[in-house]
Parts: sequence; structure tokens; C-alpha cells
Amino acid sequence: MDQKGFFQVDYSKSDFIEVKIGMLGYGFMGQVHSNAFIKVPFSFSDPVARPVLLAICGRNQKKVEDTARRFGYKEYCLDWQLLAKDPRIDIFDNCTPDDWHYLPSIVAMENGKHVICEKPLSLKLEEAFQMAQKARETKIKTMCCYNYRFLPAVRFAHQLIKQGILGKIYQFRAKYLQQQGHNPFEHIEKVWYAHGTKSGILMGIGSHIIDMAHFLIGEITAVSGLRKTYNQMRKDCSGKSNPVSADECTIAILEFKNGAIGTIESSGVSTGRKNYQGWEINGSKGSIVFDLEDLNHLQVYSTDANPPEIQGFSNVLVTDSEHPLQINYLPSGHNQGWEYGHVHALHHFLDCVVNDKPVEPLGASFQDGYRVQVVIEAINQSSARGKRVEIKEFGRDI
Repeated sequence: MDQKGFFQVDYSKSDFIEVKIGMLGYGFMGQVHSNAFIKVPFSFSDPVARPVLLAICGRNQKKVEDTARRFGYKEYCLDWQLLAKDPRIDIFDNCTPDDWHYLPSIVAMENGKHVICEKPLSLKLEEAFQMAQKARETKIKTMCCYNYRFLPAVRFAHQLIKQGILGKIYQFRAKYLQQQGHNPFEHIEKVWYAHGTKSGILMGIGSHIIDMAHFLIGEITAVSGLRKTYNQMRKDCSGKSNPVSADECTIAILEFKNGAIGTIESSGVSTGRKNYQGWEINGSKGSIVFDLEDLNHLQVYSTDANPPEIQGFSNVLVTDSEHPLQINYLPSGHNQGWEYGHVHALHHFLDCVVNDKPVEPLGASFQDGYRVQVVIEAINQSSARGKRVEIKEFGRDI
């Protein structure tokens, strides 16, 4: 105790295991992941580790230094290979644009780093396969960050399905809709799926609901897909016309190994939709409905409700201690926000690293990320051929 009655905190008594983080990328997702790591120690009553933000890397020195300072990174660098090979780093977090997911993740795995990679795993199917294969060979922990698995309502839905509350699953229908490209005269620089990596809408956001289908329903065996590019030319800010090959809207019918069928729809031209994701699952004994714009609720219908005349959808507020993935400092009824999907995801990965637990089935491993890429390839090929295709034609065993 000092002269004024204040006690010094003795950090040497901390039971936290420190895990050193190397972040590649200072943009939107790099900042989201950094924020999530910072929140881990006080979001859980017994966090598995204390993430140490050791170093962040990016190409623009001014921007990466600013991000490092704001989030409290100890160091920054401009060469991703320094980060991927640094022996001090335990977890390499790849939050680069889609076309930079492959090589840095491979090099990090070769240097013994546990690797988190933003989705999609890669823009190329063969690269995604090599990433999954390298993860299997090195036996390190990898996670493709499909963060929506880690929203409490989604995890609650997963539990209900596993418990058999819905009975036999019949149908799954999902959509992920945005409006960025709805205006034909919008400059291409402002249409994310057509500019930069030109990932397309199916790869960019449709991948999320493909992973959701895998997570909640199971293996997809066949697809019938249709993709559309409405605005095949867009002007840039200088007035130059640019060809657009990226898909703007994609719809697919899915067939599952367990006999269920489904539909997925992803769009970048849904006027009025900012970031709308929703899905519904119908079973022989009940149904569940999720809406990302109301992410703390899960609508649940059960035929077991008695008497029959009061059967109906219950709008369950998934914020009680009995529900999954609760934050210790939030009392019952206090909502979690979008960013907490990443907080839970990264805490799960820390747990897997520190306690040598498998990332699957709750998290998406690189193998899961590859399976999503296989479905994307199948949907694209189905659209090109104008017919139904089987998934096994495009994927390989890992």
C-alpha cells in the first residue's frame, strides 16, 4: 500500500496463461479480431488465457502504426513473412483480403503457428485444399473464422437439433442479403464484391450460410445453382468503365446426406438490405427461425406444446445463464452484439490451443473451410452447366 491508501496490483500472481498474437491485416476484420482478443479476459469469468497483442502487420506504415497504437500492440511490421516466422508468436491471425489468405497461412503453419484465417479460406479451390491438407499434416490448430456459429442463438439452435427437439429435419432455407451493388451507377470502388479481390457475393457472404448449413444440418451431397451478374460494366471514380465478372446474386437448391433439402440465397443487389441474414429449419416435431438483425432471439415452434390450441412460435430471448455462450458481466436479458460472435470464436480457439482440444465440431477448422469451398465450386459449375451436380465430383478427401 502506498501513502495515499492505494494498493498496487500484483500481476505476478495472475493465473492467466499468456498466448502471443500476431495479426496480419489492419482493416475491418483485423480490427474486429483485435477488439475480440482485447475483450476475452473480461468477458468470461474464467478465461482460458490472456491474449497478448504482440505484433500487427500491414503494407501501409501509417495505417498499421495507427492501428497498433489504438489497439495496444507492442510492435508492428510491414513484411508478413517476419510475422509468420517470428518464434515468439503462438497464434497467427490472418485477416487479409481474400487473395492473401493462402500463402501467409501456409508459411505460418510451416513455422509451427496455430492459425486463424478469415473466410473464405481461399479464392481458389486447390489452394483451400492445400491449406486444409497442410493443417492436417502439421497437426496444429486451425480455424476458418465462420463467426456466426458462435452467436448464442445459433449455438442454442445447434443444441436443440442435437437433442432431437425438431425431430426429423426436412428443410433448411437461408439467405444473406446486402445492397452495395443495387445501384447500376455506383462506382465500382464502393461495390466490395466486384472490386479489389473481386470475390463475388457467393464467396463473400454466401459462404457463411453454406457453413451454417453444414453446422446445423450436415453434409451437402448435391446442388442445383444459378448465379447472376446484372451490372456487367461499372465505372470507377475516374470515369473509366470496368467489366464485372463477379456474381451479384446466387441461388442454390441443396440436398443433404441425411435426406433434408434446402435453399440458399446470397445477394449484393437487395435494395434496402444492409446486412440481412436469416434462416429457418423445419422438422417433424418443430421449427426454428433466426434473424441476424434480431440476433439475441431464436424463434422456436414445438408440436409438444400442450394443449394444441396454444401451439405457436415462441420468441426466446437467448440471454439467460442456462443458454449457451453467455458473458459473465451481462445480467439476464442484457443483449450481446454482433462483435461477440468473434469474441466467442477466438476464445474457443484459445481454449483449443491452450488445452489441446479439437476445433471441430463447434468451430470451423480448415477442413470445414475447404468443404465450404467445394460447395461453392459445385454451385458455380452447376450454374455454368445448367444442371444438378454432385458434390463428390469436386471435393477430395483430406
